[in-house]
Amino acid sequence: MATRPASRLGQLIEDYKRVHSASDTGLADRIGITRQTLVQWRNGELRTLPTQANLRSAATQLGCPYRTVLDAALYDTGYLTPPLALEPRAYADVFAEAVAILTEATRLTNQRVRRTATGGWEPDPDAPPDRIDWAAFVTEALAGATANAGGIDNVLAGRPGSWEAAVVRDVLNAAVGQDEWDLWRYRTEPVDIILKPEQILYDVGDLEHMAAYDDAEQELSRREEEISRSVPIKPGGLDWVNDPVQVAEFHAAIRAEAENPTPPTPEEQAIDDALAAVQALRDRLQAQQRAELADYGQALVAAVTEHLADLNLPVPVSVTVDLDAQLDALHGGGTPVIGEVTGAIDVAIADAIMTTPTPSALPGTPLERAEAALSRDQDAPRNPE
Repeated sequence: MATRPASRLGQLIEDYKRVHSASDTGLADRIGITRQTLVQWRNGELRTLPTQANLRSAATQLGCPYRTVLDAALYDTGYLTPPLALEPRAYADVFAEAVAILTEATRLTNQRVRRTATGGWEPDPDAPPDRIDWAAFVTEALAGATANAGGIDNVLAGRPGSWEAAVVRDVLNAAVGQDEWDLWRYRTEPVDIILKPEQILYDVGDLEHMAAYDDAEQELSRREEEISRSVPIKPGGLDWVNDPVQVAEFHAAIRAEAENPTPPTPEEQAIDDALAAVQALRDRLQAQQRAELADYGQALVAAVTEHLADLNLPVPVSVTVDLDAQLDALHGGGTPVIGEVTGAIDVAIADAIMTTPTPSALPGTPLERAEAALSRDQDAPRNPE
């Protein structure tokens, strides 16, 4: 899977090019900059903030809000740090900007057109402009925001029983259908999904895989304890640790042993070998658990990608796996679960999760699989050096 660029502007540009199959030269011409400048934007090589005119033109061409493009440019030039970029703005600031945008839209106009001699159409400079259908503008903006938020229920979750929510729901149902069938074509934000295999297993209640590995670790600890019981214990207690003379003699003996090691007895060597074998099995077990979670994650990626493809989303879709995410057993990881989600994107993810076999379906126990893998490694022919 392709890695998304570290540059925020680069990410917006790559998302646009992926959807529209645009070239660097063509996009640069439409924005009003050189191809070299566009490549610098894409690669995160900004040294100074682009002009407002160029950023507004880029926002228009990329189909993004100006604020999004401006934040990306500020981030790429170092004026905006990641924590600040992710920090929600104050309600009053967002509200004021929303009112300003809706007010600006009331002043938008449509230029009338007229027939040409060849039967085509051209702007009619003599006709007064018509005001836009502001209600349609607002309705489509609501649909876009709702699609970006994941569905009608998600966007109204703050106070779903209010009269305002009822009015907005009626507008959206009229625009996109009762079952949201026509909602997703309005989405403008890329769909970025990060799958956390261990968290998903926990959230859906499939704990067998984790429990089986806990049992395996307990068995290894039992084996180590059993081996350790065979180590001869020298008579006497630990009273000597309070005697400076005996402590000095002990450290001297340790140094002498380090300088001139005494070969282990056959019994001591057997104990060391047995403990080393248990540790090798533990190492294999840990690597195996991660590999099984990784395989499960890749199976989820394929299933989620396939289910989301059925929605024909007009934006880039990125599905990745995070194996190192910390398990949140207290609050859960927000995994979409069938029966608990309604938005089409969440439902598609939930369906994909439920139809993907989990690692608990693997044959045998984790310990049996690890022991078999070690045995295969030991039996494999070695290449002569």
